[in-house]
Amino acid sequence: MRPHPNRLKLALFVLSWLALVIVGETWQHTAAVAGSGEQTVTLKIEGVTCGSCVKDVRAALQKLPGVKTVEIKVGTKWGLLNDYTDTKALITFDPGQTGVEALVKAVESASTALSTYRARLLPG
Repeated sequence: MRPHPNRLKLALFVLSWLALVIVGETWQHTAAVAGSGEQTVTLKIEGVTCGSCVKDVRAALQKLPGVKTVEIKVGTKWGLLNDYTDTKALITFDPGQTGVEALVKAVESASTALSTYRARLLPG
């Protein structure tokens, strides 16, 4: 027996809403974690096309000395599908151990034969 179309739509709506709430809370919490002596920046990352790309970029950033947290945010479209064209990384780090240039270089060095990543600092 097939589920009622309205129930399916409601379930998708609720799941999408919960995902947005959870992502929003994660971003707010991460920004609040930055203590004294730490800096938090947002990088716009181009060239990300899939979840494996996100994993590669996150791993490259986490290897840098002084990096405390890395949160990768991808957009969503059509409810549950990811839109990688608007990928951003929120990074908290110790500026005494690493800098924005090193963060950008780490993202770009994570490029593979299939994906070339570019990163730039977003204002704010």
